[in-house]
Amino acid sequence: MQHKRPNSDERTAISRREFFKQVSNLGLATTSLPLALNVFLDFNQKIWAQDRSSKDISKLIEAQYYEKLADNKIKCTLCPNLHIYAPGERSFCFTRVNHKGVLMSHAYNNPCTISVDPIEKGPFNHFLPDTNSLSIALGGCNLRCLYCQNWQVSMEKPEKTAKCDWTKEDALDGVKKKECKTICYTYTEPMVYPEYIKEVSAYTSSKGIRNLVCTAAFVNPQPLKDICKTVSGFAVTLKAFNDKFYQKICGQSLGTILQSMETIKAEKKHLEIVNLIVPSYNDDLEVIKKMCQWVKKNLGQDTPLHFGRFHAEYKLKDLPDTPVKTVEQARQIAFDEGLKHVYTFNVAPHEGNNTYCPACKQPVIKRLAFKMLENNLPKGACKFCGHKLAGVWE
Repeated sequence: MQHKRPNSDERTAISRREFFKQVSNLGLATTSLPLALNVFLDFNQKIWAQDRSSKDISKLIEAQYYEKLADNKIKCTLCPNLHIYAPGERSFCFTRVNHKGVLMSHAYNNPCTISVDPIEKGPFNHFLPDTNSLSIALGGCNLRCLYCQNWQVSMEKPEKTAKCDWTKEDALDGVKKKECKTICYTYTEPMVYPEYIKEVSAYTSSKGIRNLVCTAAFVNPQPLKDICKTVSGFAVTLKAFNDKFYQKICGQSLGTILQSMETIKAEKKHLEIVNLIVPSYNDDLEVIKKMCQWVKKNLGQDTPLHFGRFHAEYKLKDLPDTPVKTVEQARQIAFDEGLKHVYTFNVAPHEGNNTYCPACKQPVIKRLAFKMLENNLPKGACKFCGHKLAGVWE
């Protein structure tokens, strides 16, 4: 389906209307794709002229992180699956194909989504708050979450979801034109297109633009460490603190995600954690308590933790929405276990949208969903007592 390119007045009206819909409609998850997708694609004319069905959208490059085997087979070493592929076979994550014994990536310079989002949508509440981020996504994912919000693009080949040809130079140009402070790889699973992230982030970070990644973090240590070299921060979705949940709902394992977060911390990168509470699956408060204890012990009490309210999606449409009370109970447990910065998302207005000084307990940033209403945190220091909060503030 082709979208009509909106004029400037239409873009303003739609973006404003979309924002208020996000604020008022608690059913809109923070990581779902922008509804008015092409509203934000006004970076240059070639995007609108691009034939979305063109076979030339996807430019193949040799993938990184694989081993060559006998009979032109290859073993992919990007994630812990370590799958072996015969010639012609496509990877589990949809992005890679064995072409005659060479692993080629189909996820390169061909995003399915480019949008301008408030950085808080990451969610990043402790990284340059009240600024805009250029969000980029390419098709593909190495998980199979039954409640995926963006399954139309995450469970599809990137060359089929691509909407434009978008290079590192285009990304830098888009950031400048839209006055964004950061680039954020999000919406699908960025770890399945490391070649693109590394190239774009290396180029744009050399020009003063910081790069962020929203990820489920199911990736091997070396690729993650390589990405950390040119990326400033991560929002990691810790889907549950239960390996059975990961295996049944996501098709993967918990241990890798915990290891990834420890790696991010060891690499001294900014880290925020997201936990979407799904009724009857991962809403056991005792397990949530253990999760909070693990976060404090292994990642530190200053690590921001966001508890989200589930809304029925994809293959779990029969489940009820998470009660707000459950999200509030989880937040209180996190505070009781010693975490200093605990938030709610998909619940607004709510006090859990705000940032509080852990020293004097005053609200230093007041928010309505993703929108900052009041800032009492000049250069990261509490206006009321002077306490310096953990985060990247300038």
